[in-house]
Amino acid sequence: MRLKPVLSLALGLLALPAHAEDSLTTVAYRCDRGALVQATYINTAESSFAVVAFEARQIGFTIARSGSGARYESADPAQPFVWWTKGDSAMLLFGAEDTPIYSDCAAG
Repeated sequence: MRLKPVLSLALGLLALPAHAEDSLTTVAYRCDRGALVQATYINTAESSFAVVAFEARQIGFTIARSGSGARYESADPAQPFVWWTKGDSAMLLFGAEDTPIYSDCAAG
């Protein structure tokens, strides 16, 4: 079985020497229209990443500047998604206009 490139990147990061601040956390979200979204957060001393699974796809994200919460932008410019979390809430946006794909996601 071939691993998707994003998952391979995440596993590669885990193979690096661990630091006290490094962590890996997976959270399941229930979103509007009954959608399930799973996000795996990879935090290292240098940066933060997320791998978000929804609608039978996985997309890798890197942390971006945010005024509030944690904003992640797709690592693939051909797939301009944004995953934005604040507390136990999250939303998935698409494109330059940040069109909501899922606007009401709750961890749980």
